Amino acid sequence: MKARYAYFWLKIVETTSIPLSVLLAIFILSGYGTLFPEFMRLFGFNYRVSTYLHTHPILRYLTTVLVAIHGYGGFALLINRYSRNPLLRSVLQALAVIYASLLVLIPTLAELLMLFSK
Repeated sequence: MKARYAYFWLKIVETTSIPLSVLLAIFILSGYGTLFPEFMRLFGFNYRVSTYLHTHPILRYLTTVLVAIHGYGGFALLINRYSRNPLLRSVLQALAVIYASLLVLIPTLAELLMLFSK
């Protein structure tokens, strides 16, 4: 059971790593595109495109969810690999769940507030 659990989270971490790195690259490039539009125009990021990508709510939220899933999966793998004490393992798993939950809950509430405040 323990090996299947670790294998499952290893596959989740592997699966989320590529989309997460693509989204982070988009955010980094679009951030530089808002600061230095004349330089980033060489890469296709003018000020308008950069601002749109950098502030797009779906991209922000998708990045948040992927970070939470990837982070929880990484915690689960580390806990599985290094924790032999069952009590410590339970405490660490609870902390990982709290971390992932807060990482999704806070941006969800912020996005809902922005959506309904318009």
